[in-house]
Amino acid sequence: MQQSTPLKEHQLARLFLTVATLVTLVAMFVFAITKGTRNEVSIAPDSEGIVGDSLEIQSIHDIGEWEFLTLSDEELVDTTASRLLGSDRQLTRIYYGTLRLGVDMGKLSPGALRLTGDTLHVTLPPVGLLDDDFIDETRTKSFHEKGSWDEASRSALYQRAKRQMRSRCLTARNMEIARQNAIDEVSQLFHTLGYNYVKVEFQP
Repeated sequence: MQQSTPLKEHQLARLFLTVATLVTLVAMFVFAITKGTRNEVSIAPDSEGIVGDSLEIQSIHDIGEWEFLTLSDEELVDTTASRLLGSDRQLTRIYYGTLRLGVDMGKLSPGALRLTGDTLHVTLPPVGLLDDDFIDETRTKSFHEKGSWDEASRSALYQRAKRQMRSRCLTARNMEIARQNAIDEVSQLFHTLGYNYVKVEFQP
């Protein structure tokens, strides 16, 4: 199994949108701090000190999926069927998959961004598998095939490959790596925007 985190064109575009959105939110924070009298400002559609409607809040939801770890895997899966007369049938296939771990910003809860004193608190949605269709069927290869196999048998083999990939890749260690990457990237982004103290947590 190989791990890689290269940014593709669509990921660069998503990151640019993320930065632009968060710059808008920072401007909202500054306005709330200068206009409000409370020590804590909750960034939610009905929060005090926020002018206008909820379009700014909706914009961060519209970021969609934010990827923090990419896992590439290949699995060799086989099956055998016995015949009453004649030799056994055998089918062995190699499946390739790319599992992307990250957060769905569309699930960001109200009040997920707030400022307490000089500390910015960010509560992200849970880290999880962003797309369950992670097997690249165009790259699937029949390593060994003996006899005839129907579509149901091939589908069963495909599902076994998915289960093996999930078991191999969605480990506690990999999930923790993705969470730490999320903490590092989000914290660094807000540090760049002028916040010295950023605390990133995850929804349960």
